[in-house]
Amino acid sequence: MAHKRFVHIYVATVLLVFLGLMAAVFTRLPEKSEPAALALAEEDIVAIIEEYRDNEITSVSVTVDEIASVVPVSKNPAWKVNAAPVNYSSASQEKRPKIAIIIDDLGLDVAATMRLAAIPGPITMSFLPYAEDLQTQTQAALQAGHELMVHLPMQSQRETADPGNNALLKNLSFDEFGRRIEWNLGRFAGFVGVNNHMGSLLTEDPALMVRLMARLRNDGLLFVDSLTTPKSMGHRAAKALGVPFVARDIFLDNQQDKDYILRQLATTEKIARIRGYAIAIGHPYSVTLDTLEEWRETLDFKGLQLVAISDVMNDAMARAEAAQSR
Repeated sequence: MAHKRFVHIYVATVLLVFLGLMAAVFTRLPEKSEPAALALAEEDIVAIIEEYRDNEITSVSVTVDEIASVVPVSKNPAWKVNAAPVNYSSASQEKRPKIAIIIDDLGLDVAATMRLAAIPGPITMSFLPYAEDLQTQTQAALQAGHELMVHLPMQSQRETADPGNNALLKNLSFDEFGRRIEWNLGRFAGFVGVNNHMGSLLTEDPALMVRLMARLRNDGLLFVDSLTTPKSMGHRAAKALGVPFVARDIFLDNQQDKDYILRQLATTEKIARIRGYAIAIGHPYSVTLDTLEEWRETLDFKGLQLVAISDVMNDAMARAEAAQSR
């Protein structure tokens, strides 16, 4: 035990020294950058890594290497540059409770993609990076005024679950893990961020989630945690690296039944009225699209506003800043 405790202390010390050096380098960068976020995150990163399992030591050591690539936060991050246009007809409409609907698992059924794109949005459309003809599908979504995300495949706790080609897995080599991140983020353009496809095992790994967040930060991308496990490290890793983060509230269609989906949408509405916004995730099932088409027509009467995930992120960040200033 004494040896293991020594290893933890050694890793934490190395990480603190390394990040201190990185913070010093960042202070010499041009004024357009905002270097403070990484320096403020040192304790969070160490806490994430230090408290976790002894068998994570190998992952921790490579995470220190990966953090060397972290760059200062951009004033024009991709999640804002690629955000769907916001068109509020009035100030009162902007103040309505907001609902972001994310439909993921897109790309494998082109007809479903095109049908979803035709629904008045904005809807956040999250595409599996291993799907074919992504250029055509994603451009159709953008032209219709929707917002794009990458539905990043990750390892599940269920051994029989197949997350798909180039999924992020715990047993990958350092180089292969990085190659797969790059491959998944390079399949199409114009997206604001990622949410996890499966990932109940991978998102519980603190070191690998910190490594992923370092990469998302480099491109100014946001992260939406699909919350396929209550033990996800998504929030803490995102906070540590200064990555904009929100988590889904509701899964709409665990049961492919219209009445069930309507009940889930009603719960989503309640959350939005209480908190000001809510996030629901669904899939391109016919019954889901049928239900969304009908539900979309009720929002004005209910005094609710359908928005893209970037709009919810802006709202969530503003609320967090206001709470900290009190």
